Amino acid sequence: MVAVHKKRSKKSLSVFVRTRKKLMIVLGTVLVLLIAIRIALPYILLKLVNKELQNIPGYTGHVDDIDVALIRGAYKIKMIKLEKTGGKVPVPFFSAPLIDLSLQWASLFHGRIVGQIEVDQPVLNFVKGPTEETSQTKIDSSWTDVVKKLMPLKLNKFEIVEGQIHYRDFHSKPAFDIYTTQVHILAENLNNAEKNKELLPSTITASADVYGGKATASMKMDALAKTPTFDGKAKLEGLNLANLNNFIDAFAKFDIKSGEISIYTEAAAKQGQITGYTKPIIKNLKVVNWEKDKEKPLKIAYEAVVGAIAWVFKNHNKEQLATRVEFEGNIKKPDINIWELIGQILKNAFIQALYPSLEYSVSINSLGKDSKDSQLNKEISGSGGGIIKNKTDPKKSKKELRKEKRAEKKAAKEKKKKEEEKKEKSQS
Repeated sequence: MVAVHKKRSKKSLSVFVRTRKKLMIVLGTVLVLLIAIRIALPYILLKLVNKELQNIPGYTGHVDDIDVALIRGAYKIKMIKLEKTGGKVPVPFFSAPLIDLSLQWASLFHGRIVGQIEVDQPVLNFVKGPTEETSQTKIDSSWTDVVKKLMPLKLNKFEIVEGQIHYRDFHSKPAFDIYTTQVHILAENLNNAEKNKELLPSTITASADVYGGKATASMKMDALAKTPTFDGKAKLEGLNLANLNNFIDAFAKFDIKSGEISIYTEAAAKQGQITGYTKPIIKNLKVVNWEKDKEKPLKIAYEAVVGAIAWVFKNHNKEQLATRVEFEGNIKKPDINIWELIGQILKNAFIQALYPSLEYSVSINSLGKDSKDSQLNKEISGSGGGIIKNKTDPKKSKKELRKEKRAEKKAAKEKKKKEEEKKEKSQS
């Protein structure tokens, strides 16, 4: 019996040893494969990313390197450039030293698996040229498909840090480059991973430095809505106009000696409609630049005329030139009436100065109201000018008006009949 037991024990031990060896071989093989995949993954991703960047019509893209962080569920795109094909635009449309694409771990607590993207120090270059080949002002909408392929998860958070935006013209005389720096944009809860039940669950905030001025913006939106649905406010304060002389000279052919501009705007949109206003305010404007143009008498004469016109339209109590343009209409083509613009300029020039701040008079709740309720229409109707109707509302024909009138009469009769029947029942 003892011999049999020993024989069985040796056999079991032998089986265990063989099984353990097989298991170690399998685990070792899996480990080697994982290490091999980890080593090869950046090169595989690099090839795939560069291939996708060739699929944007009119542009070609390239990435120098990619790092993978498996533990964090992320990968980093290093030194990306997107350039217009043809070689006639000397600067890339978009470039960035680093883009981080990762799993948003915080959303796991809400039961959602979503992603986030952070773009460090990006530079966006819009270029105006005499031809389509030398211009770079727009990009095909298919670029969003490329982003979706690069980020397989649904995007819930997007952030830009220390960005720059340029608007250039290499062919104008003089050539110009106007730009913003320190651009910071933060968009959160884009996919409503937090399961917020508000009408506008997503938020966007932005800020930038612009020639001594500061631009800020805030917006609440429904990023998942089929039509644009948002409520936003933005302002640019204290921009030094003298720093834009190359740009102004290229288009308007005059120089500014000094002056400061601030711009305030509010807008809201839902169900294909938009409403809002834009209010630019220019302070301490001086157009003639004697020091710069003293050898160009004709230009000085022209600048003097421009300055005189600005003086006429200026509110001299506050030394500012301002206007307020309201817009309301279809989201695809907002309707801004030029006569409203001129009327507001004249009103500001000779009656009152616009107070330089956001009015907080536009919100998503102001959409859908009758156009006569708007502040601009009240002002115009109060001066005897009548109500300006929204041009996006189609004018009804006489036949349609008669039909509506008949329907109203019929509805009134039916209502009266029901009331009489109800009265008779109550009496009986």
